[in-house]
Amino acid sequence: MTTRAKQLLSAGMLMTLMLASCSAPNAGKPAPSTPTTSVNISSGPTAPAQPTAPSQTSASSSHLDTMPTQSQQPSPREQAEALANELSVSEQASSLVMAGVPATGASAAEISALKKQGISNVFLRGRSQLSVKQTSVKVQQITQSLEANVPADLPVWVATDQEGGFVRVQQGPGFTELPTALTQGGWSPSKLKRELGAVGKQLVEAGINVNLAPVADVVPAELGTGNAPIGYFGREYAHGATAVAKTMATVNEALHSQGVQPVVKHFPGLGRVAKNTDTNSGVADTKIDANSSDLQPFERAIEQDKSWVMVSNARYAKLDAKNDAPFSSKIITGLLREQMGYEGIVISDDLCEAKQVSYLQVGERAVKFVAAGGTLPLCVESAPAITMAKALAAEAKADGKFAAKVKEAAVKILEEKLSARQAARRQIKRVGPGCFLTR
Repeated sequence: MTTRAKQLLSAGMLMTLMLASCSAPNAGKPAPSTPTTSVNISSGPTAPAQPTAPSQTSASSSHLDTMPTQSQQPSPREQAEALANELSVSEQASSLVMAGVPATGASAAEISALKKQGISNVFLRGRSQLSVKQTSVKVQQITQSLEANVPADLPVWVATDQEGGFVRVQQGPGFTELPTALTQGGWSPSKLKRELGAVGKQLVEAGINVNLAPVADVVPAELGTGNAPIGYFGREYAHGATAVAKTMATVNEALHSQGVQPVVKHFPGLGRVAKNTDTNSGVADTKIDANSSDLQPFERAIEQDKSWVMVSNARYAKLDAKNDAPFSSKIITGLLREQMGYEGIVISDDLCEAKQVSYLQVGERAVKFVAAGGTLPLCVESAPAITMAKALAAEAKADGKFAAKVKEAAVKILEEKLSARQAARRQIKRVGPGCFLTR
């Protein structure tokens, strides 16, 4: 199991599902002494619960213990490997890509193209004034189509960017008007957890299961708004690494507790540059090294074990002077994975419209990201995202070593989704015939 994988279904959501089964009519159900079919609880916003094979029990086994034990089941990693083995190289490649679609709803043609390519992860881009309920309808139109691209009825990932302040995609009725992170950083821990928990609940109700937040960047006070990507918009929680780490961890916990996957960003830190990688090329950090305090929030996130990591698009002179971070094996594999011990999903910042990476063809950006150790290349437009998927597949077919990296990334994604479901099962305690409650 990856260390980030124990997530995504809140106790409240699980309780609702379980209590619903308690109140269902008993007609046609097996007698209490007969092993009943267990339930697969998916972390996806729309994926229905699916029956799994009944567990085998001896004649002397109690009907109160029909759930398979952990030792009786293959691990999420083993299950993920088996599922990945059933996918073609093209299907594995497409499973890695996260494609941007309008937050106000994707067109039928756009959804059809993504389905045809095999893509099953989307990002809601732009700004939307749709309500929570209206957003849910739009999201369901996407997930109901793309869920066919995910094996074993696992969820489609639907991401948004709901930091607060200027970076808040969902702005319609029912979504909290969250202030900037700098303001949030001044709140008490209890208020922060309460407010961000409410945000997480709203996202789940809208069918969104990934939030590209919180920001873990440290912007020195003396630089402040002179830092174009973060400080200018008040996206930092504080001006010191310790305070940022503490607040970020609270936000992670609040989102995670509601069933939303947090994503800490932008590794290894984007708080010391002057220009924005979205609108400028040649953006380089000359301060951060492998022992920098700017890494403390990311170290805390790894220790906390509840979030993914997003990699910055900037270049880091003291870490890898020859490659931008998303294309640097020294940064992703060497620093993040080997030195810091992170085993989970590594998602890129936008690799399609960011001017910083425009010197490469779109497909090559995805290939170089995965080759460096990345898992999930993000593209905020659907058409170039499809180009990315095709490029990943083509490179994998031509290069066995790269094919192994694509497969490993596909396994990691499947493992993450499977582990979320298994974690939910471990919280279930059977207390009566057909009735399950969380512990």
